[in-house]
Amino acid sequence: MSAMKKSELQRLVDAGRRMYQRDLVTGALGSIGARLPSGGVVVTGQGSRLGFLKDFDVVALDGQGLARQETTGVPDGDAGLITAVMSAQPAAGAVIRVQPPYVTALAHRGRRKIEESRGLLQDLGGVAFVPYYRKGTAGLAGAVAGALRENHIAIIERQGPIVRGSDIEDAVDRAEALEAAAKVIFLLSDDNGVL
Repeated sequence: MSAMKKSELQRLVDAGRRMYQRDLVTGALGSIGARLPSGGVVVTGQGSRLGFLKDFDVVALDGQGLARQETTGVPDGDAGLITAVMSAQPAAGAVIRVQPPYVTALAHRGRRKIEESRGLLQDLGGVAFVPYYRKGTAGLAGAVAGALRENHIAIIERQGPIVRGSDIEDAVDRAEALEAAAKVIFLLSDDNGVL
């Protein structure tokens, strides 16, 4: 794709593979958005398998979050959410949506379980809880963008986490640390992790 240098694309491919190998994503679930050094934003396309990304799986967006003309492919359903976060947080070099099992289970447990676990989540750069909104809605994008102004992680009720980082590697590092913390939360749970 013309908007990205080969080295920039390789970083996304490597990050997608790492996310897949660490069970942060499965199949075509999950999204990557990254800010390019040129200031442009790219996102993974609809139906992309993050563990096996190819150049045609990455879609360049214009200033309104729409696919640029020279791009083939359709942005995935998280493109609006990703661009909202990047607009609200200029320091965000990358935004990822992952679906690791323990954090997703924690998202289903609700705000109370997350609040009870603050001590285990405190070193992750801020974790916010976002109440349920339907996927792909402006309400969800606005709520997550607001939460990620001050925090690096937003856990959406009954959906899972959105993570921002200074770059793609930082975002994946935070997602891995979040999943490890969530696993500990369930291991320490009085009910032995029973949902």
